[in-house]
This record gives sequence, structure tokens and C-alpha cells, in this order.
Amino acid sequence: MDRMGSGSFVRPRRFAGVALALVALMVVLTARLYDLQIVNGARYRALAEHNRILRIPVPADRGFILDRSGHVLARNLPGFGVGVIPIDVPVSQETELAVRLAPILGREAESVRAAIALQRKRNPFEPVRVSLKPVSRDIALLLAERAELYPGVRVDPESLRIYDDGALYAPLLGYIGPITEEELGAKRSAGYLTDDDIGRTGLERVYESYLRGTYGWREIERDAAQREVKTLALVPSRAGGNVQLTIDDRLQKLIAAELDRGVRADAFTQGVGVAIDPRNGEILAMVSTPSYDNNLFVRGITAPELSAILGDNRRVLVNKAVGDIFPPGSTFKLVPGVAALNEGTATRNTVVNVTSNVMQVGAYRFFDWTVHGPVDFVNGFAHSSDIYFYTLAGGNPSMPQHRPVGPEALAKYGRMLGFGAPTGIDLPGEAAGIMPDPVWKEDLFDEPWTIGNTYQMAIGQGFVAVTPLQLLNAYAAIANGGTLYRPHLLRRVLDPGGATTVTKEPEIIRKLDITDDHLRLMREASRRVVTVGHAVIPNPKLPIAGKTGTAEFGPSQGQDSAGRNLLGFHNWFVSFVPKQDNTDPTAEIAMVVFTFDSSRSMCELCLNPAVGITQRVLEAYLAGR
Repeated sequence: MDRMGSGSFVRPRRFAGVALALVALMVVLTARLYDLQIVNGARYRALAEHNRILRIPVPADRGFILDRSGHVLARNLPGFGVGVIPIDVPVSQETELAVRLAPILGREAESVRAAIALQRKRNPFEPVRVSLKPVSRDIALLLAERAELYPGVRVDPESLRIYDDGALYAPLLGYIGPITEEELGAKRSAGYLTDDDIGRTGLERVYESYLRGTYGWREIERDAAQREVKTLALVPSRAGGNVQLTIDDRLQKLIAAELDRGVRADAFTQGVGVAIDPRNGEILAMVSTPSYDNNLFVRGITAPELSAILGDNRRVLVNKAVGDIFPPGSTFKLVPGVAALNEGTATRNTVVNVTSNVMQVGAYRFFDWTVHGPVDFVNGFAHSSDIYFYTLAGGNPSMPQHRPVGPEALAKYGRMLGFGAPTGIDLPGEAAGIMPDPVWKEDLFDEPWTIGNTYQMAIGQGFVAVTPLQLLNAYAAIANGGTLYRPHLLRRVLDPGGATTVTKEPEIIRKLDITDDHLRLMREASRRVVTVGHAVIPNPKLPIAGKTGTAEFGPSQGQDSAGRNLLGFHNWFVSFVPKQDNTDPTAEIAMVVFTFDSSRSMCELCLNPAVGITQRVLEAYLAGR
């Protein structure tokens, strides 16, 4: 009995063990509660708050790009963007989610997974865009309705950049694209986020600061299933400014139509057309053809499309109006002309008797395209006599009394007119061109300058190379009475309400150190080119003045990527239009047209397609208003 009774009680040692265990458990629980609430309380409260409340950026629309009359050149179309918030996706489910999203978004699963993983390291609470372009409404609804299959996925409204005339304006406008990791590091402080687009080329890049809007923010409350319950706060986004250009869409399309027609007719393989207002440097049109469709890069260019563009030997990605250089041919006779006049080595009455189309200097022969007979300054320029300008620049054995201007003066006046340096136009990738002189040749080739170099320079061949814009700007300075303006495409910036926030004022590069009389004589000679000289225009409706040029450049054999013959010669016509048929500096427009592979020889009766294009465009634009 006693034995049984004593066995029914818990032994003291066992009781003590249980009590000790309970005490230990209480200590552990107390320590854990202390850690959760006191030591790391703020951190865990923040995590809980992040799970319940999320701050989401509200994207801002990019500003439009307009022509001078308000015609829209770049706009935005509504769509839906797909993003992922990494904190809402367990790491173990990253790959599975990427595999499900990839075919819907047209991407590789690994690239989607990598984007999510990278954002998890950077900021797991901030969404990362995984769609390369806006998705359709049907896909947006699918992702929203099957949230259990797509954890962490967000579908938000976003806009798609659209260029209404892609190939026509791509060399000017460029395109936008996703921001890179390196760019993000430099621009995060300016408010850029991981899924931002940024101007990659052209005016989209140059005026990114005007076009880009300002993000807003939306704070939302979520339930335990991470579903949005309500909006707690909203800071609206602010759209970017609308950039209005100096470009006239009507003139742009007139030039493009003429150049495209010439390419289709095999008159030439490529072409450039640029128009400027000589009074202020405003670019009225700038066409470089063939071009590319910048919409391809915005919607997501495919590998075959990119390969076709990069493999085109016509270099369609280059804006040849500013980004490539060419020998200017006889259009460059402007330089020895003003140099000789201003340095006093020639006057309008300086006559050279061109009795042969060959000028012998020592053992070397230098050619003219025909026998001109005696010509004075105006007619030497009008009929584009090479021997006349050889004589002005480097001398003539048959005229030992004549003092040539020399290569140093040629370089001096060439640089004064803007050759050999970028114009500073508001476009990326502008080439400087080449304005050689004896020191330049010695430094580059370790060879002395020769008389042949001077002669070649005088007629725009040899080492001389210019961009079409440089050539146009030089003639614009002659047309306006001696002011070299910095060409520009920006006219003004408008806020979303239409108020002007920025106005581009004309910027003078320099005043030409050339007398008014000599500038007037050059305008007279340029007018004679069209009335009696090298580029007589039939049945003119306007008093066009200008200068032709034909330059040898590259091989005269083979074909380009489009199957067009490479003829090895290019044609120029640079022109301006005074208000009246006189020599006053009243021109409101100057234009250069440059055609590739369009002539095999230089002769007065050879058809320079640039002349006819210029006449048709200017008459349609000015006389046809």
C-alpha cells in the first residue's frame, strides 16, 4: 500500500527537470521577443509595413516632337507594361515565373529571370520592367486575372513612342531605348529608374532633359495575399515638354520625294538635302536617304532586321548631312574666290585666257573640263573654270605677273567660312571635315606641300573634305551679307499646357572678315552660274543663285547593297534665293543637294541631278505657296 502510494507521486528530481525546462523555454521566448520587439523591432515593423504598404512610381509621358507649324513628328500611344516586384516572388519560384512569362513577352526565360534577380539585389521593393515593349490589352487582362500563376507581376499603363514618318526623320530624331546599367548609375540621382527609356540617338538624346517627364508616386495598401486594397496617397506624374523644331515638314517631304525619285530612277544611289534660313541659322529641312525606320528600335528590333541594317554598305544609320565628309568639288571655288578678292590678288576684272584645257607646270599637267577662252572673275566662277582658280590659288606659268593667293590664305578663308570644324549644330555625331594646309600635311604625312596640293585644294579635291551642312552654312553666310550662324534645329520648348518655357535665339559664330563689295561680287557670280553658266535653269520661276560641283570619290565599279552601280562621282548644287533678282543679301532660304554616284564626268552639258532637284523643290516650296 505504501509502496503503491509512494509511486503515484512525481519524484522531485523529475519535477525539477520539467520546471527547469519551462524556465529555459520562457527565457528563450523572452529573449526572442526582446530581439523582435526591442533589438530589431524597427526593422521588422518596416518589413511588415512594406508587405502591407507599397510605394509605386507613376511613369510620366514623354514630350512630343513637333515641326515648326505644330505637326507631330514623335508621339506616344497607350499600352501596358509588365513588371515584377522581386520581394513578392520567392527565390525558389523565380525560374518558374520566368518560364511562364517569357513566351508571353517574346523574351528568353533566362533574360527575364536575370532581370528579376538583378533587381532583387538592387531594390527588391521596386518593380523591374520585364516587357521590352507594351503588351496588348488581352495579355494585360490574362496576367491580372491569373495572379496565382504570376506572383509579383504588375501590369501598369505605359506609352509606346511612335514616329509617324520613321525613315524620313530617323536621321534627325533618333530613337529611345532602355537605360543601361552604367547610365542608371550616373542618372539615378536625377530620378531615373531601372525600367526607364532614354534618348539613344539624335534629338531624342540631345533634348532628353526637355522631353523626359517627372515621375509621380502612388502608395497602395495590400492584404495578406498581396492584392491591392486601396490607394493611400497619390502624387501625379508630370509630362515632359514638347520640343518644337525649326523643321518645316512640307519642305522636308518635298526634298525627300525628289531624292527618292532619283534613287528609284537610277540617277544616283543616295542623296542628301538640307535647307537653312540664312538670317538666323534655323534648319528648315534635313534629309539623308536611304535611311532606316527608327520605330524598329522602339518596338524591339529583331536579329535579322538589325543584321540587315548593319550589313548595308550605304551606312543607313549615319546622318550624312552632318556625320560624313566628302570632297566638295567646284562648290569649294568659293574659298579661293573670296581669298583672292579679299587679299587683293584678284578683282572682278582679273582675266585668265584659258586657251587649252591643260595647264603644264613643270612635268605635271593640270586639267580643265573645257577650253573657256578669256574669262574674268564672274565668268570664271559661273562657268567653273578649273584653270582660272588654279591661277588664283597657286599661279599660272603663262601669267608670271599674277600673284597667287597661296595655300595658307586658302586655309585661312576656308576656316573663316567654317570648314575644318564642326558647325556646332544640336545633333550628335557631327564630323569636323578637313581643311588642310602645309603644316597639316607635314604633321600627318611627314611630306612637304606641293603646288599640286594647292591646285587640287582650289577646286575642292585632294585633301579637302566637308559635310553638306558645312558647305551650306558657308554659302548662307555669303547670302546673308557676312554672318556665319550656328545652325540649329530647336525652335522652342512648350510645357504640356502649351506655354513656351525655352526659346532658341540665333547664335553668331563669327562675322566674316570679307568686305561687303567682295561678298556682293560672290553673290553676283553665283547668280550667273544659273543664268548663263554651268547650271542654267530652264524656265525659272525664282531668282535662284548657287554653285555646282562634281567630285571624284571612291571606286567607279561594283554595286552597293541595293544593287546600284558605283560610278565614283558625286554631284553638288548649293543655292540661295534672294527676294529680288539682284545682289542684295535678302535670301530667306539656302539649300544644298548632294547626290552620290550620279555622274561619270564633268561637263557643261552633263546633267547634274542636284540642279533639277533644287529647282523643283524651291519652286514648289516658294512659288507654289
